[in-house]
Amino acid sequence: MQRFRKKPLTASVSAVLIGLLLPYSSLAAQQEQVQEPLEDDDIEVIEVSYGYGSVKKKDLTGAVSSVKLDDVVDMPSGNIMQNLQGRVPGLQISTNGSPESTATVRIRGQGLGPLGNNDPLYVIDGIPTKSGMHELNSHDIADIQVLRDAAAASIFGARSGNGVIVITTKKGHEGLDFNFSANQSQDDYSYDLNPLNTQQRGQAVWQAAVNDGSNPNSASSLYRYDWNGDFSNPQLNAVILPTYTDPQQVQRPADTNWFDEVTRTAKVSDLNISLSGGSENASIYTSLGYFNSEGVVDGSEFERISFRVNSDYQLTDKLKIGENFTVTNQESNLINARASEILGLAIEQQSIVPVYNDEGGWGGPVPGVTDRDNPVRIIEMNRDNVSRFNKLMGNIFFEYELIDGLTLKSTVGLDYGQYYFRNYTRAFQAGSLNYGDQLSVTENWNSSFSWTNTAEYKLDVGDNHSFTFLAGTEQIDYEYEGSVGFGSGFASDDRDYAHLSQATGDVRVEGDGDKWTLDSYFARMDYNFDDRYLAGLTIRRDGSSRFGSNNSYGNFPAASAGWVISNESFYDFEFLSTLKVRASWGKTGNQEIPTDATYTTYLSRYATQSLFTDQQDEGTAYDIGGANGGTLPSGFVKAQTGNDDLKWETSTQKNIGIDFGMHYDTIYGSIDWFEKTTEDILTLTNPIATLGEGAQQWVNGGTIENAGFEFIIGYADYLSFDSLDDDIDVDISFNVSSAKNKVVSLPKDVVNSFGGNGADKTIVGHSINSVYGYVADGLFQNQGEIDAHAVQSGAGLGRVRWQDLDGNGVINENDQTFFADTDPDFIYGMNMNFKYKSWDFTMFWQGVKGGQIRNGWRGFTDFTSLNIGSNYGDRVLNAWSSSNTDTDVPALTAIDNNGEGRQSSLFWEEGTYLKLRNLSIGYTPDEQWLSHYGISSARIYFQGSNLLTITPSGTLTQDPETPNGTFPNPKRFTLGVNLTF
Repeated sequence: MQRFRKKPLTASVSAVLIGLLLPYSSLAAQQEQVQEPLEDDDIEVIEVSYGYGSVKKKDLTGAVSSVKLDDVVDMPSGNIMQNLQGRVPGLQISTNGSPESTATVRIRGQGLGPLGNNDPLYVIDGIPTKSGMHELNSHDIADIQVLRDAAAASIFGARSGNGVIVITTKKGHEGLDFNFSANQSQDDYSYDLNPLNTQQRGQAVWQAAVNDGSNPNSASSLYRYDWNGDFSNPQLNAVILPTYTDPQQVQRPADTNWFDEVTRTAKVSDLNISLSGGSENASIYTSLGYFNSEGVVDGSEFERISFRVNSDYQLTDKLKIGENFTVTNQESNLINARASEILGLAIEQQSIVPVYNDEGGWGGPVPGVTDRDNPVRIIEMNRDNVSRFNKLMGNIFFEYELIDGLTLKSTVGLDYGQYYFRNYTRAFQAGSLNYGDQLSVTENWNSSFSWTNTAEYKLDVGDNHSFTFLAGTEQIDYEYEGSVGFGSGFASDDRDYAHLSQATGDVRVEGDGDKWTLDSYFARMDYNFDDRYLAGLTIRRDGSSRFGSNNSYGNFPAASAGWVISNESFYDFEFLSTLKVRASWGKTGNQEIPTDATYTTYLSRYATQSLFTDQQDEGTAYDIGGANGGTLPSGFVKAQTGNDDLKWETSTQKNIGIDFGMHYDTIYGSIDWFEKTTEDILTLTNPIATLGEGAQQWVNGGTIENAGFEFIIGYADYLSFDSLDDDIDVDISFNVSSAKNKVVSLPKDVVNSFGGNGADKTIVGHSINSVYGYVADGLFQNQGEIDAHAVQSGAGLGRVRWQDLDGNGVINENDQTFFADTDPDFIYGMNMNFKYKSWDFTMFWQGVKGGQIRNGWRGFTDFTSLNIGSNYGDRVLNAWSSSNTDTDVPALTAIDNNGEGRQSSLFWEEGTYLKLRNLSIGYTPDEQWLSHYGISSARIYFQGSNLLTITPSGTLTQDPETPNGTFPNPKRFTLGVNLTF
């Protein structure tokens, strides 16, 4: 079959497609499609980074996705994974608005959920790591491949059970280019929870007391009420506030808008310069990047400075040497980590509490107010609590061509991180809260050293048979050491004075360490017959020091095959220009357990207060001399039971895929179906207390199945319009994927860690992310409904009605079930790129359908009984009453007789959303004009992120992606420029 160039689209089939996408455009007059066969030299050969080497994209037989980095080039580069959200089928990414740009990445579903390790393996320039990608300068990345199935990932064996993300950084090229890029962003966010002001909260307390039939003037020390005293027809005339709210009479009633006090418009700066060049025998790429991100929570900030140099040199015709090296310095203050707490307090803290009292001290809780901290105090006293993390990652490689087609390569890599954090809390008084000073100093380092040796042989037999053989070994040595010192009682609260040597009390030090080794052997064979029949075989054998000698090694094989049907001589379907079928099977492993998991361990506890009584000390120290003080000899307590039989966790995965192209590949796509079974899951038991101390144990526990599909379709071509004097370059793609999770079996100790009754109702047969509890069934509207319902303690008008699931006429603990799970039905994304002359326009939508999220804020927005001393949301103003029955907010009360704070469907809602993730417009000036200024290329752009969120009717959560106290995702507007000289 011949291959053809794309021409401006005017054919009728494509006209229909574009007519749907662009209903207001006018297509050029229809003309006959001109077909120009491509010569082999004209065909673009795309190589994909793929397990210690590369392979031509057309020869892939596994499920591998290549990321279009041009689609995310405008977005600030705190973390490249955040920018890939919704762009790759089967890649589920959850983000939040933290300045540190963290992201939770899942390949093909949530996998083991809370049971075990779910993170993918990252391989950066051949160096395997589990580190977060916020440590990497996104501008340095040249290529990202997502290895989704076992056939693609199994060559990485030991840590590839959750998929692999292969990242290749930029290399130099002939000539010399200097690039400068910069963008500036502004972030904004506002909650729609609307906490009550001081007068409104007083009214809510009055209404709750009246509903309960109690005297409102006895409900709270914060309010007195002028009302008619008639419970049958109550009328409130005024809410009267005291002169002072605290016994010391230094804190007057306020009307604080806590959310405004702790949030701000934030700025993000992203600057990068790079130099790329080379000659026939050498190349170099070097860059310097600066990223500074403020958060919408006042005071939160993250800063990263990164430097990279990649180079290679052809010493002889046979020998090539090179290196990839990067170093980063990251600084982050404690407000980032406490931002969710700060925002939660901004909702929970009553507005009657002032930021500062009359004496200039901190405002805080008083009688009638829950004992929650002042969120402004947390911000102001943690601005200078800054941690520093330094990362050094790099490798040196030697590549030698022994004979034609046979290449030997040896690579030595290092992934090193060092962390330092001096956290000083000054003594403070805030209302009834009174805390002394405290200092903790944390230092740790970790080092992962890898040595990889490979031999790759490419062999062509005749005109049709092509073989690639790869064999190799890999050694990884990991080491960690950390310490933390504590102290208190400083003579000055000056941070420059507060060092451990100046502490006068509670001085102590703790430390720990870790060390493990991986010893691996692997081989792969790829075969291509006449670009029609493809096959691949992989085997990897991993040995881990984390397991006992009997089970230290695990074997991970894989096999795959492909048939390019469209290259067969009998194939004659011009409309379906490309058709390829793929199938694969393979096993991957996981060893993510503590290094002491196989051992019985003991700990010394100098002094530990019992959780159950203040008369019992659970520590292991004993005052033999009866001195009642001083340093005591400490014994040991059993902390964990060893397991000599612990072995590798293994995932077996099957995949069937189809790649297709229509209308000379202007329309392209693929569909994959997969099934993954994870056995011998490595998990820590949670045994019942009667088994005694140290009964918990690491075990190979249970089996979980994941199954689903992934689909992507795209359209790329040029459009001609009569009204325009040039073509429009169009690239539109849509992807959707789904992954269902089911627990097949679990050990008893693990089953009892989840919801259920341990007998006929367990999580087995459900998703590992299932939720267990009561099912809410609206509100009781009248006495007749109460009488007709099962016996329910706490039933009353306007109270939540619980379903009688077992039908025995009584609401009790047996009326619980698995009513929801957090797994989405499917995730999807749609990207649209248009280019016309010097202008480009991009719009990207991302969404989630289904899955449940917990709206914990309902405890504040809907109830006055679940947290008596907190503030409430304005939904309580629409609470049920005899004159307001068309509401889902229960009647106000000060007493939770109905157990409405229990785990139930009341707090859970659908996690469906659709977001306009990105909208961008860019302009590229004419190169001839730029050349007068010594500029070879330039682009200026403006873009917005998280501009719109659409949720189903009835969804109370403002952003289902970040429910409850998570650092929210802000709206972001970015202006940037990119120059190359």
